[in-house]
Amino acid sequence: MRKIVLAILLSVLAQPVLAQQPPEPAAVTQLRRMLGSGVTLAYGAATATDVQGSAALTALVLTKGAETIRIAEARLEGLREDGIARLSLREIQIAGGQVPATLDRLDLEGLTVRRQPGGAPPKPTDVSANLLRMENWRSTGETPVNIGAINVENFGGGRPGSVNVTALEVGVRGAGPVERVAVARIAVSGLDAAEILGAIMEQRPPATLPGRSSLDIESVTVSQGGNVLGRLGAFTMRGEVAPGRPSTGAFTLRGLEVNPAPPHAEWMQRLDYTSLRAEARMEATHDATTGVLDMPVFSIELRDAGELSLAFRLDNVRENMTQQAAQNMRLISARLRYADLSLFRRWVRTAAQRENMPENAFRQRLAQQATAALSGPSLASARDAAQRFLRGDATVLELAANPRAPLSFGLAQRKPQRNLAGWQDMFGLTLTAR
Repeated sequence: MRKIVLAILLSVLAQPVLAQQPPEPAAVTQLRRMLGSGVTLAYGAATATDVQGSAALTALVLTKGAETIRIAEARLEGLREDGIARLSLREIQIAGGQVPATLDRLDLEGLTVRRQPGGAPPKPTDVSANLLRMENWRSTGETPVNIGAINVENFGGGRPGSVNVTALEVGVRGAGPVERVAVARIAVSGLDAAEILGAIMEQRPPATLPGRSSLDIESVTVSQGGNVLGRLGAFTMRGEVAPGRPSTGAFTLRGLEVNPAPPHAEWMQRLDYTSLRAEARMEATHDATTGVLDMPVFSIELRDAGELSLAFRLDNVRENMTQQAAQNMRLISARLRYADLSLFRRWVRTAAQRENMPENAFRQRLAQQATAALSGPSLASARDAAQRFLRGDATVLELAANPRAPLSFGLAQRKPQRNLAGWQDMFGLTLTAR
């Protein structure tokens, strides 16, 4: 009897406490509905704020199958059926899925998702956001990834946006020589990332936005254990699309260093290179009205090895080039130049030693092979240039193409020449050495 009375008393005393529990904020109820029946939502506490469609939650837990997302603090502002004005999450843990991860902070502002007819999944171009910020991403699994911060602004909506990634580290697991890739900073601006992603998924050329665009990559390190396999100081790319004017593009690569490692370690050691250092740059313009593509500068310099440079001028180069349209491109002129700084000399010395013969004799044999390949009176000038370079009397070799009239690539494929003299006449080829 006393137990029954005690139970009744406790029940009566508990009623005021239960009655004081506030109802679930409307924003949380709406969030449940938007997540769908396959996702369960639980939380420690939820409080409605003054802004419509808003709530603050603690100890939020989202569960879908075996995957669980735990969030210490969450704040929703302006939640609506097609997006949210602002979402702030703190101390996020993702477990049970393919990519276990932790994240200190996530902020999202101005998200809008356009609905597809029939409930189809949205395309990248259906999504737009003013800001996405993530800090201290740490994930494990087959490919561990650490990211200091990601900042995305003006995603989608046909707007030129920007992406900034800092302190990126990727672990590579497998039989290859690379175990870790680290990048100090990646920055992209002036591009519609949603349009580019949509074009990749749909296998179509992306639409271009007028204005300036850029890509910057700073301080890349590729390593295996404690050994650095290679470094890159910086890579920059610049472009501009302006109505009524030729589009321009350029890139610069600085401070590239490659150290001996498979599969190139053997030939580097054979040629007595402890490391290879490179610089590169390119500049080009394209006039969409005339179809002229002009690339006056494309050069790669391997320090203490050699320098390779290419320049050309084409016409009938159209935007969104197809395979058929590529056949109509025409070569106006081209120039390929190689300046030897020591690479060819090292190769000659090594090859002569392997065949146990003097270098001069080995060079003479190379010159004789060039004489046989470039036989005939029309190739006399090219033959002389090749012999001078192979004998060591010249260190620069330059091949130029100047056809009598712009030469279409389709015509060159349809009318293959029987010998080098025929190709020389078709392309207006000249080979010089100095």
